[in-house]
Amino acid sequence: MSNLLCLFALLFSPWKMLNAAEHLIRPGDSPQVVLDAAAVGDRLVFLPGLHQHQLGRHQSMLYVDKSVDIELREGAVFQLAPGVCKVEANGEITTDQDGGKKLDDLEIGGVFDTSRPAVDGPESYGATIYTIKIDGTGAEGKPDTFAWGDGKLFDTPNKLVPITGDWQDLSYGVKVRFGNRTGHSKGSLWFVSYDGQVAYGIRIGHGRQANYIENVRIFGKGTIDLNGSHNAQPSGLVKDINACVLIHGRVCRVTVEGITMKDTNRSVMCYGEHSGEFLAGGAVGPGESFDAENITIQRTRTINPGGAAYLLGHPSHRGHLRNVKCNFNYMETGKTALEPNFNLDGYEVIGNVIKSDGQAIHCWRHSKNGIITDNLRIHDNTGKPVVVVNAPRGWQAPQPPELRNNRNHLSDLDEKEKRTSK
Repeated sequence: MSNLLCLFALLFSPWKMLNAAEHLIRPGDSPQVVLDAAAVGDRLVFLPGLHQHQLGRHQSMLYVDKSVDIELREGAVFQLAPGVCKVEANGEITTDQDGGKKLDDLEIGGVFDTSRPAVDGPESYGATIYTIKIDGTGAEGKPDTFAWGDGKLFDTPNKLVPITGDWQDLSYGVKVRFGNRTGHSKGSLWFVSYDGQVAYGIRIGHGRQANYIENVRIFGKGTIDLNGSHNAQPSGLVKDINACVLIHGRVCRVTVEGITMKDTNRSVMCYGEHSGEFLAGGAVGPGESFDAENITIQRTRTINPGGAAYLLGHPSHRGHLRNVKCNFNYMETGKTALEPNFNLDGYEVIGNVIKSDGQAIHCWRHSKNGIITDNLRIHDNTGKPVVVVNAPRGWQAPQPPELRNNRNHLSDLDEKEKRTSK
């Protein structure tokens, strides 16, 4: 059905072009007001200058719910205003990094001290992340034990803490409680993040819209700046993280082309949604799937030395994502640059140039029918691979993509021999 809707829209697109109007957006204008008043098929044009805004509909500076073209002209900077997002006292538990635990019974309580200084490290983005891990299983009537830490990710200096079944103090006002004193599997892992609220630049779809949003084009030589340097950001481990462009739920035929994206968790994210109960390892209970498809990201620039770039599919949303092209982009990132992830079916990653302190291309959890070819990793003299293919415990590994001519320009690694990280 979705393919028929996309075909219908394509057939009638010439008619829309003939009747399209152009709406000029000047610095100080509200782009949301302009878009809401625009007709299907119209073009919105951000003129040169600083377009600084608060968050509006669905935590975005601009929410798109119809077929439009959005042009950011050279010199136009669409920027989140400073101080909009602050650290929140409510934490969020992440279980998706470990789908192999026997019991998932961790609760959090207390009131986090938001004045606590941030600890830098992978996935932190200025947030505080607690690592909690079962490090001993009880025997002869003794309880299981856990280790925990509030510093760098996976660092757990507090070890062999007996589980009481009641609230147990950690640090900075945070408490945890396990539903069971025994029965956990050793190595069971949780992360708890205390971080900033989520923010998006341009968002297409809110995840569970009933009808497809189709034929949206975001293009030009301008910039989307999430201004993470002057706003508290979510950690990289929570369900909803910042993106300059988010494509979410029933969305079809979207092109993101030419623009520059900066100072954010990720530049572009796209994924579907599902209404069923989320089960361990990626399974879902009965419900409705809201799928995204036919997405093209090309010739964009990500300048994000503190963050990541493109995320294709998401384990904490679990709808399907189909037919994605992420080709001929340039990216500078501090963390994983390009991530084909969960429930992704049919994708191209071709001709990208990647400068990253983390992974370049990481196929992480199950995806299939992928082609990764002619990508170049630059400015790395440590011999890191261009492509890594694996999955966390309890999750199905990706179907191996077709790999050709992916090169680290300083070490010229043979990717066919380095597909899977140990």
